[in-house]
Amino acid sequence: MKNDCYIIGKSLVCSLGSTQEQITNTLFNLNQENYEDFLQEKFRKKAFYSIEEFPEKVDSRFFDILKKVIDDVLKDACLDLKEKEDLHIFIGSTSMGVSINEEQNKRHFVNDSEKELSNIGYGFIGNFVEEYIGSKQKSLLFSTACTSSINALSYAAQLIKHKKIKKALIIGIELFNKSTFNGFGSFMLLSQNKVYRPFDKRSDGIILGEGCSAVIVSSERKSDDDFRYLSSANICDNFSDTSSDPSGEPIVQTLKKTLENANINLKDIDLIKAHATGSENNNLSESNALTKLFSSQKIKVDVTALKPYIGHTLGACGTNELIVLLYCIQKGFFPACLGFEYPIDNLSFTPLVHHKNISNKVTVLLNFVAFGGNNSSFIFTNKSHNVHP
Repeated sequence: MKNDCYIIGKSLVCSLGSTQEQITNTLFNLNQENYEDFLQEKFRKKAFYSIEEFPEKVDSRFFDILKKVIDDVLKDACLDLKEKEDLHIFIGSTSMGVSINEEQNKRHFVNDSEKELSNIGYGFIGNFVEEYIGSKQKSLLFSTACTSSINALSYAAQLIKHKKIKKALIIGIELFNKSTFNGFGSFMLLSQNKVYRPFDKRSDGIILGEGCSAVIVSSERKSDDDFRYLSSANICDNFSDTSSDPSGEPIVQTLKKTLENANINLKDIDLIKAHATGSENNNLSESNALTKLFSSQKIKVDVTALKPYIGHTLGACGTNELIVLLYCIQKGFFPACLGFEYPIDNLSFTPLVHHKNISNKVTVLLNFVAFGGNNSSFIFTNKSHNVHP
C-alpha cells in the first residue's frame, strides 16, 4: 500500500507580488482588454517580468528572496521544529546562483574584490537552505532546464508515495542574470513586440521572468482542502537540443503516460495548463500534442497558459506556475490565456480567453517542455479519493 502525497504549504514571489492575496487580486483583475497596458507599465525598463519589491542592486537580493519564500511556506504548512529538522530539500533551477557570480565578477573586474567568483558550483544554495531551516537532511539540486522544479517536485512526491520520506521542501528559483537573458537573445527567441501571445499567430517569442517559490509536500494532510499529488511522467525527446519534435509526439506520450500513471482518463481532467512559451516551435509542437491527445480520447478540456502573467521563469516555472494555479483555484477561477486572439494555423482548440468561475474541487494536468528534450507532466487534485492512482 502506497502513501498519498499532499501539498500542505506553498509560497511564491514573482512579478505579480509576494503574497497570495496580492498575486491573485492582480491576476484576477487582468483581462484581454487591459493586458497590453499592464505589460507596457511592466516593461518600462526592459521586456522582462521583474520582481520589483526586491531591488536589483541589493547585494543580498538572491538570499532575501529565498528567505522570504522559505519563511512563508513554513508558516503556511505550520511545521514545528522537529518537522523542520526532518524536511528533505529539493531545489530546481536553470541558472542557480549565476546572478551572484555575475555580480562578484563585476566587482573583481573593477578591482573591488580579489575573488573572481563567489562560489564554484551551486551546493552553497542547498547548504544555505539546510542551515536556514535547521534541517538535518541534505539537499538535492535539479537542473533539467525548464522542467527542473517540476521534476524536483515529482521526485519528492514519488519518494513520499513509496514511503522513503515523510515530508519535503521543494524550491524553484530563477532570478535575472545577463548570461541567460543574452543567451536567449542570441537564439533570437525573445519577443520584440513585448506581448506574450501563446498559440497566437502574432506571437514572436518568449519573454523571460523572475520567480521564486516553495512547496511543502507530506504523507499526511493538514486540512481537508489540501491538494493531492496523483501522478507525473517524464519522457525525453531527442529531436534537438533546443527545440521539440514539431509533430508533438513525445509531448503527447508524456501527457498520456501521466494519465495512465494516475489511472484516470482525460474526461477526469478539468484543466490543462500548457507550457506555452510563445516560441514558434513550442506553439507548433505543443498544439499538435494537445490535438493528438484530444483526438485519441475524443474529448476536449479547457486549456490555459500562465506565462503571460509572470513570464517564462525557466527552471522555476514548474513550482511557480503550480502555485499561481493553486492560488487561482482557491479564489474560485481558472485564469484566462491572455494575449490569445488569432489562432495559429490548424489549432484544434481554443484556450480560455476569459477567466472561468469554478467550484473549488478540481483535477488539473500541468505540462512542461524543456531545452534538451525533457518533457514532464504532473496531475494534482483536491477531489475525493474516488479519483485515485
